[in-house]
Amino acid sequence: MSELKYKYIAIEGNIGAGKTTLAKFLSTNLKGSLLLEEFEDNQFLKAFYQGEDFAIHSELQFILDRSRQLAEFFSKKHALIFSDYVPQKSLIFSKINLTKTQFEVVDTLTKILYRPFKSPDLILFIERDVEDLIENIYKRGRSFEQQINEKYITSIMDGYENWIKQLNQPVLRIRANQIDMTKPEQLINSFYSILSEKYLQNEVKINLSELMKVG
Repeated sequence: MSELKYKYIAIEGNIGAGKTTLAKFLSTNLKGSLLLEEFEDNQFLKAFYQGEDFAIHSELQFILDRSRQLAEFFSKKHALIFSDYVPQKSLIFSKINLTKTQFEVVDTLTKILYRPFKSPDLILFIERDVEDLIENIYKRGRSFEQQINEKYITSIMDGYENWIKQLNQPVLRIRANQIDMTKPEQLINSFYSILSEKYLQNEVKINLSELMKVG
């Protein structure tokens, strides 16, 4: 089999897109290290979603927690990495939820604390309709997320689109409804084929359904 062209792959997408599920699937089947976003201990995030004024507290906690996590993770060698987040994506949420002055603080701190760590070589961006995202959020049953509405999800989606335009890494767009976990062998063969290609464009739309037929 051909060698994978990318060694640090991050899966991104809106809240409820299915990032963690895909990251776990790929890391298990392609024998890669798994780097997962940690948010359960961020009590400020839970308070923020419940309508309390803890947006800046939540973002600062994320930056500190992620910098610690990344330092521990990258203190070891990893031949292949799959992650369910890009650390800098917190700036998308910060730009929406914070004042201009607060955002500048978060932006500066992010650049300082994340500078020592390598960035993903490739981003797999999962696209999912707003209605499906809301349904997934409600289904997974995290109590602190139940207040999330379509307006907020749409603003996050717009933020992701603006963020993607500024990236230097290639971004592969994949529709969530084409990720068929009921056909694991075809799915992993398709992703192996995807990750064995070198992408020169910043954004590429992947037709996973067609690859699944071949795989």
